[in-house]
Amino acid sequence: MAITLNQIAEICGVSRGTVDRALHNKGNVRPAVAERIKAVANEYGYTPNRAGLALSRTSHPIRIGVIIISVQTPFMQIVLDAARREARRLAAFSVEVIFRLSPSLDPVEQVSMIEELVEQHHISALAITPLDCLLVETKINELIDQRGIPVVTFNTDLPNIRRLCYVGQENLSSGRTVAELMRLVTRESGTVVTISSSWMYHSAFRERLKGFKEELLTPDSSLQLREVMLPNDDSNVVYEHTLRLLQEIPDLTGIYAITPGYAGVCSALVDSGRARGVHLIMHDEIPANLYELRRGVADFVIGQDAVQQGALPLSLLADYIQLKQQPPKEFYHTDIRVLLRHNIENLL
Repeated sequence: MAITLNQIAEICGVSRGTVDRALHNKGNVRPAVAERIKAVANEYGYTPNRAGLALSRTSHPIRIGVIIISVQTPFMQIVLDAARREARRLAAFSVEVIFRLSPSLDPVEQVSMIEELVEQHHISALAITPLDCLLVETKINELIDQRGIPVVTFNTDLPNIRRLCYVGQENLSSGRTVAELMRLVTRESGTVVTISSSWMYHSAFRERLKGFKEELLTPDSSLQLREVMLPNDDSNVVYEHTLRLLQEIPDLTGIYAITPGYAGVCSALVDSGRARGVHLIMHDEIPANLYELRRGVADFVIGQDAVQQGALPLSLLADYIQLKQQPPKEFYHTDIRVLLRHNIENLL
């Protein structure tokens, strides 16, 4: 049985109240006494009771802000659903989660969301899919350094901010994985096209492309690469551009769809009659993409565990604030799941 506050108080020769103030940093305890109390607690494996902490916070609940970008995409909807489920679980422990959702990649809007959560809702912590922009980076570091608000990033990261940790895929490795798969299925012949929308401010998309190019364009490879950047992820826009590429590049052997808009690529391959001759690899373990695997339009889908990305940041922040538990790792990298038609039946 774990040691109790009363037992720690008895060992240290102080009152239970003194132990409580020392362990929860409430002040009014001499430093030497507080150090002794914490040493005994660590020695005997004392673990704070979260339910008890929740009762003590009923009049002042912890508030965690959550900011999610590109929320209209199917993948981010799965992330959001997981975050909402975790928020309902944490509500039993007097943790209130306040969501701010954006369909855009607008750094000015993201900074405004951060300011509103801090100034109007007085959040204790922030979980965010940050945009890769100096404006956002400066604002987040200001929260951390000047206000003492802990931050966890998820899905996208900003390595120059002083956040607690990052939860999400290692995107350089993800891009490299796609390149290795593409080299295998194309037998390193013909032209491979990357299709993406603008990745300005979105570090994950940029890192996927960087890793892919580094691995694909080796000195001994005969593959040709063409990069296509589209104005947005609208399926109709992606469809028209993909059809044009299929007409313009007769030796097109592979397509890497880096950003959402996958439905447009798949429809163009089917309508052009080249779905069996052009190898398609795309991201995001969503039902529509798994269906394209099943019917043979896509060769591989790269998954990245949306549920963990939605739930774990909230859990880590709640533990940090309530239980004073520092995340044991800086990076919680989700698996790079390589899905093909033979291993998806239990996912559909």
